[in-house]
Amino acid sequence: LDGKLTVLSEQEIDNLVGINYTGAINVAIAAKPHLEQTNGMLLNFTSSSYTRGRAYYSIYSSSNAAIVNFTQALAEEWRHFKIRVNCINPERTKTPMRTNNFGAEDPSLLLSAEEVAHTSLAMLLNNKSGLIIDIRKDGR
Repeated sequence: LDGKLTVLSEQEIDNLVGINYTGAINVAIAAKPHLEQTNGMLLNFTSSSYTRGRAYYSIYSSSNAAIVNFTQALAEEWRHFKIRVNCINPERTKTPMRTNNFGAEDPSLLLSAEEVAHTSLAMLLNNKSGLIIDIRKDGR
């Protein structure tokens, strides 16, 4: 798929926005009643591409930026419901989806799915809200 904006079909754009942004909105709407009853946490996931738009990935990058802003805004909006809202931003992670899209990569350059899972679980156990947690291979 050529990611140049001017060659994407309306359906391709709808799919990219739907998967990367509208899906998170729908999850939040569906989860709110349960989260309100349990004083729970909504944990979103984004991509490091949110920090800088990249050529051929304009819709993907901007959708990830939207997830970050959505997380921060919803954390404020839902604070009075005692719902925490945070976001995990892992660097490139070794997953089957990544392998399907990018082929074999040097595993020493990728996070493991287990590392991302452990950080995600730790986040679910804290009382903070509105955070964007970067998970980096170098540990910084």
